[in-house]
Amino acid sequence: MPATVLLDRAIHVSYGSAEAGTGADPGVDPDTFWHGQVNGLCGAAVRGFLALMTGLHTGYVQFRVELHPGRPPLGDDWEEAVEVSFRHRAKKLWVRGLLSEAYPAKLPPGDYRVRYCARGMQEGQRQDTAGEDEIVDAYLLQFWPGEAEPDRIVRQTSEVAAYWHKANPKPAVGDAERAEAKRRKAEKRARAKEEAQRAEDRLRWGDRVPGKRLRDADRRANPLDHVNADLAFALAETDDDTCAAVARWAAGRAVTVAGLDRLPQVAAALAAADRGKKPPTEGLGLLLEDPAVPQRTVLLPEAMANGRTLQAAQRYVALPALLALTDRPPLAAALNALWAAAGAHGEDGYRQLFADLRTAFPDLAR
Repeated sequence: MPATVLLDRAIHVSYGSAEAGTGADPGVDPDTFWHGQVNGLCGAAVRGFLALMTGLHTGYVQFRVELHPGRPPLGDDWEEAVEVSFRHRAKKLWVRGLLSEAYPAKLPPGDYRVRYCARGMQEGQRQDTAGEDEIVDAYLLQFWPGEAEPDRIVRQTSEVAAYWHKANPKPAVGDAERAEAKRRKAEKRARAKEEAQRAEDRLRWGDRVPGKRLRDADRRANPLDHVNADLAFALAETDDDTCAAVARWAAGRAVTVAGLDRLPQVAAALAAADRGKKPPTEGLGLLLEDPAVPQRTVLLPEAMANGRTLQAAQRYVALPALLALTDRPPLAAALNALWAAAGAHGEDGYRQLFADLRTAFPDLAR
């Protein structure tokens, strides 16, 4: 059965390197491709990836990829040949020179034996660079179904191939070394994550670092600390019952200042919350066009508008305070309800709102 040609074209290589694989960056140290190998022309130690050496440093080489039903004979015109095993799980194999355009080869998923052949490699190294009309070295990847087995050097004739066979192979990595490398990598990721979090905290919170309770709630809440950081930290030091009470208080102030309290559905939602029940909030947004609701606008606090002058419909700013009563945890409900209430009171009134809050809840004033 004849071979199926998957790719046959000139490709551009850089630094005497080409590659074949999924197209994604494997994200490993280059030495990893050669661990445990005896050949230095085709690195296959990283699953799904082949690192390929070329004689030419920079420019165009001829590259061909074939799929065979079984091990093909090695043609006499190929001066270098090595074999490796390769597990392919992607829909396509992408072939490219280092830092160059990638070309697809429709290689079916499977376990393969691969032969990498080269011709003119020594001349390519001597010439160093070549344009598309000056090609001197050619390369062939032959795939056929096969179980995994050690790599081997099939044919070697040039000095440059002998050099790479000596320079590239690295000692195999044992289980203990892999485990240690994995541990160091995990530690490095953890340190980087911690450093990024500290930098974000300094930018967001200044000298005070939020505890786990405030940080967890903050992921589900609007940034009340932008408006009043002291209040956000004080709320985080109270219990859930106090936070829930603050949320109900803020929701009541928000809907009252916006004139929404005159709507029976809003009043019913507030009453349910006061009884410790989940307030019915479905459909409340549709009531905002009720003629009974004042159609006022409010100037948002600068801290909520990123320092800009921003007008907003008061009723639309206030309603989220009522909807926040269903948020969890209760600290998030309090943060969200106060954020909406501050917006509903506007630039001229939100400071008084917070002063009234501390009067109603003296523990927040400490």
